[in-house]
This record gives sequence, structure tokens and C-alpha cells, in this order.
Amino acid sequence: MVRLPQNGYNCPMLRPLVVDVETTGFGRYDKVVEIAAVTLDPVTWEIIDEYDTLINPERDVGPTGVHGISASMVEAAPTFAEILAAVAGRLRGSVLVAHNLAFDARMLRYEFERLGVDIDLGSGLCTYLETRKKLPRACEEHDIHLTQQHRALADARATAELARRLGLSNRPRDPTAVKIGNVPHTTGHNTLRREFADEGTSPMHRIVSRADYPHCRTGVRQYLDMLDWVLDDGVIDSSEHSEIEWLARELGISEESRMDAHRAYLDCIILAAERDGVISAAEHELIRRIANELGVHDADVPEVSPVPDVARIGTGSRVCLTGMRNKAHLRRIARHAGFRPVPRVTKKGCDLLVAADVATSSAKARNARKWGIPIVSVESFMEVCDGD
Repeated sequence: MVRLPQNGYNCPMLRPLVVDVETTGFGRYDKVVEIAAVTLDPVTWEIIDEYDTLINPERDVGPTGVHGISASMVEAAPTFAEILAAVAGRLRGSVLVAHNLAFDARMLRYEFERLGVDIDLGSGLCTYLETRKKLPRACEEHDIHLTQQHRALADARATAELARRLGLSNRPRDPTAVKIGNVPHTTGHNTLRREFADEGTSPMHRIVSRADYPHCRTGVRQYLDMLDWVLDDGVIDSSEHSEIEWLARELGISEESRMDAHRAYLDCIILAAERDGVISAAEHELIRRIANELGVHDADVPEVSPVPDVARIGTGSRVCLTGMRNKAHLRRIARHAGFRPVPRVTKKGCDLLVAADVATSSAKARNARKWGIPIVSVESFMEVCDGD
């Protein structure tokens, strides 16, 4: 075993990587909805890099009351497949550190296996096994400030500090590093950090966040990165126009190629907005505005999706519920108003889906969209019930 000089740590010169995931649940078919990966200096174990993002699980998000993540928050987030390369690049060759490593490693392994990628997560180091206490209690005992528990980045930062104070590398057992097989090429995808996905997030940021860049050479890719920055507020002002024109010249991009990049970028924005099968009025306006700012005046901007008129859903209609905790209470209200609650969304056996969050990707919502069954919020449905 390699002994590191004058630092008190006996860990081989492998890169410690603290990971934390929030998930839809604990089973094999559950998915990761948020991940944080905090890289530590192999000598000092101080934080040198952080990566975190929400993840669209393409299913129900699970216990929002625990992790605080709603369907609307992940609507604009990348899928795990879209961040696979970024995550694999950080995991490969690192020694995993986590609080309850067995859980985080298992959920990560499931995600890689679903995508057909071989992964050996090594033995790693676990602060939970060292302390035998839940993270808040362990942090309290070691005077570590932990706020916003069950936020992946906050938990990972706290675990990193806990591992450093515990001197985990100064243990007789040698950890082993992560090994990963071939990772398929994936188009780069922006992350969506939780602070940008709350109710205050601008629709502009959310729609740009879920856009994949087109395949392109390095110079054009750098130019598209700049567009993300200048379009953050939905406007390219005169100074920003000067900046991006200057950058294009620096990168050797002709005016014709620059306009081609603008069109390709806009196409990706439109595809991102259409991912959930719905174009809202805000998305329509944003796409139109982006097209104007980019000078793409012949853009085919998708029309606003029709909004279901709940008031026209008559009594006796079959109603299914998804995403809310107290379904029994809402079923009673629905029956009292003359509706017929049903347990599943089927093509011919359901007329309306009532969702706690209309952006949900639950199986019921996916079926409703596939078969053209209206999806409405609990609030809208309650207005109809109260009106009856």
C-alpha cells in the first residue's frame, strides 16, 4: 500500500469521489432523480470539483415529500442516458465515498445496467458504516453544518467534510476504484441544478436546459455554449450581439455557418419543448422570441396545445387520479360531484386524468397523452366539483 507523506492519510493516490443520489424509491425499477458527484483532492481530501443535476426519470418522481422534487422540476432536466458520459467520466478510476454507500452504489448500478453499460463500482468508503448514524446526526456530532437535507449536493458536501474529519483513508482496508466498460457516445446535455428548477425558474432557462446540441465541430459547439449564456434572459442585446459576432470570427465561423448554427440550435429548442407532448403558451412565446433574437425569421414555431376544458367533462365521466397522497379523500369528492373514479388509465375506460402535477411522467400520464385523454390539475378539478 502506498503511504502518502505528511498528510495523515494512507489512501493510495486514487481520486476520492463523494456521491449522493435522490431516487423515486428503493427498488430495482426505481430511478435516480438527482445526482451529485463531489471530487476530492487525493492528498488533502478538500473539494476540488462539483457536479450535480436533476434527472428526468421518465416516470413518476416518487416521494416528493422526502426529496422535495416535483414532476415540474424535472420536466426540463436531462435523462440519465443524456448525462451518462459526464457521470461515467467522473466515476471511472475514482474511489466512491458516500453515506450509506450500498444504497447509492446500487441505484447507480441499476441506471448503468439499464443502459447496457458494464460497471464495477469497487469497494469504496462509507461514512455511515463508520458513524452508524444518519447523516444529520453524524454531522451534528462532528460540528458540520448541514442544511437542506435530501438535496444531493448538500448531502454530498456534508459527507465529504464528514469523511475528511473521520480520516476515512486512514483505515486498514484498501478501497478499490470504479471500473466502467464502453460508454456509448451521447450528445452533450446541460445540467439542471435544483436552484434553477424551483417555481422561480424562468421558462426560458427550463426550455434551454432540456435542449440537446446538434452534432458539430468544436468551434461551433463553443459558439452554442455562448448562446446559452446570452439567451438566459431571452434577449440578445447590442453588446451581446457584438460579443457573439466577435466570438464567431475568433472561432473561424463564417456568417453562413453561424446562421446554420442558429437554425440548428432553434430546432433543438423546439424538440426540447415538444418532449412532453405539450406546447404551452409560454413555450410558444419563448420559441418565437428566440427565433427572432437569432434572426431565424422563417422558423416553423409550433402552435399552442389546446387546453382541456374541465367544465365540459360531464358528470358520470370516468376519472383517474395520479400523484397525490390522499387519493381516497379526492375520490369521495369526485363521487359526490357525480364522477366515477377508476384505478387505471385505459384507452376506452377513462375520460379524465387528475394529476397533482400536470407535468408528471407517471405511467398513467404517459398513457393519457398517448390516447388523448385530458390531464388537469387537482385545483382545476376541484373548481368543477365545487361548482356542482
